[in-house]
Amino acid sequence: MKRVRPLTTVVVLVAILIGTGVWWVFFRGPSSSDCAPVRELLSFNKTQIERLNAKTHEPEPGSYGSETLPSELDYRDWTDGLADRASKVSNPDLAAPARDMAQTADRLVRARLDYDAQAARTAPGAAAPASAMVVKAFNDQFEGQVRGLLQTCPL
Repeated sequence: MKRVRPLTTVVVLVAILIGTGVWWVFFRGPSSSDCAPVRELLSFNKTQIERLNAKTHEPEPGSYGSETLPSELDYRDWTDGLADRASKVSNPDLAAPARDMAQTADRLVRARLDYDAQAARTAPGAAAPASAMVVKAFNDQFEGQVRGLLQTCPL
């Protein structure tokens, strides 16, 4: 029986570890071309969120400023843009999460509009409508889906 020298075993193990590391860094996950439509989706989402936030103004308590919020059309533009960009994702592993993200954004907007309508009918100082919890749940789900896509296809 032939004996293998300990140094040979160490060299082979180190070579395997280096090879695995190179594969892990360069070849795991979707290709750059598969991620391009996802990056477009995520970039669009980021710019639209910034645009919606710029239209939002909540005055300080006791000030005479008025509250401004994005319109329903602004929200619809955002969700329609997300749906359009999600439909352009062709990689099967990325298409479903992108489509789910766009659908969650649509549910979030519908819940937010429902909340706004209920809040307008709520007396000042009263508890927030129950739909606030639904909005928060959809928002948390949406943010989780965005984080998942960002991990798969970083910007």
